[in-house]
Order: sequence, then structure tokens, then C-alpha cells
Amino acid sequence: MIGRTALFVAAIAAHTTVLNAQDQTAKGQASFIFNGAQISISQNPAQAADYAARFSAVPPSCDPHCIAPFQAAVGIETVIEPQVLNFLVNAVGKNEGLLLDARMPEDRALGYIPGSVSLPFATLAQDNKFRDQILMALGVRVFEDVYNFSDAQRLMIYDNGPSQNDAGVLISYLLEAGYPPELMSYYRGGMQVWSVLALTIEE
Repeated sequence: MIGRTALFVAAIAAHTTVLNAQDQTAKGQASFIFNGAQISISQNPAQAADYAARFSAVPPSCDPHCIAPFQAAVGIETVIEPQVLNFLVNAVGKNEGLLLDARMPEDRALGYIPGSVSLPFATLAQDNKFRDQILMALGVRVFEDVYNFSDAQRLMIYDNGPSQNDAGVLISYLLEAGYPPELMSYYRGGMQVWSVLALTIEE
């Protein structure tokens, strides 16, 4: 009987922890460990206007102009900000996933989501001789040009926002390599929407 009671109490505690985390992300807050450092994300309206102007001024990545599609590819889930925060806490913070910034380095230098990793879309093109090494860094096993994705990381991918499609191109390259779509998701809002919502940005 004592064992059952302890299990019940543990289950309630775990459920409460999940609810508290969800409540925090719904409020635009997140706290997690990344590369051994404590990362905190919250809303800071004082800086929002400056950052929003910065990211809206980035030229579109397609000619003459474009609006990124809602879905990057078939089977790829499109997510919004609370889901990004939840992913940072429950995947990145537990070393079970990566938030990837698909922009080129000069665009990332304008600011990025804390806890994200730079993976410029061009690096996954088929003609990049280092593509296999990059895939291996994502947990893919490579043997004689055969890819095994059983240990591949869960990925969430973003770019500057709806006026660019760097994330869509990176996702297409990953799919081309065989990366399972169920292990990827797409944050379409990118830096443009992230900054408008006054969420923490690092430079």
C-alpha cells in the first residue's frame, strides 16, 4: 500500500511540474540549462521596438519578394512561440533536441534565440563535402554513404521570419538526406515575430 501511495504522490508531483512548465511558457518565460549555463527567457518590451525594426529591415531571401509558406514541407509541424519555449525547456535543456538557426552568419549576428545553434542552410547542400560530418553532429550514423537516423536529434528550425525561407531550404536539404520529418518542426515566426513579442534575444 505504501508503495502505491508513493507512486501516486510521484505521479502527481510530475504532473504538477509539467503544468508549471506549461504555465511559464504560456507567459513567455522559460528557464533551462544550455552548454552548462543557465538560460532565462522572458518578455522585455523596452527592447522590442529596436529589435523588431532590425529584423524587419533584413532583405527578403527570395527575389523579388516572398512570404514563406505556413508549412515548410509535408509532415513537418509548424509551431508557435509557446511550443518553442517548451522545446527549449524539455528538449534542448535535457539534451534531447536542438533549436537550429538556419540563417547565414551575417544575419545571425543581428541577434538570435537563446539556446539556439547556428546551422546555415547552405551547409547541408549536397555539394558540401562536410555534409556527412554535420549530419553526424546531429546524431546521424553514416557508414559507406548509408545514413542511419535511429539516434538522430529532434530538431526545431527557424530563420528571420515569414519574409525569408532559409529554414524551409534547410528542412528540404535534411529531408533530401533522409532525415525523418517526424523529428523536425518549423518555427515560421522566426526573429521577426519573436522580437515583436519582446522575447529575450542574444547577440
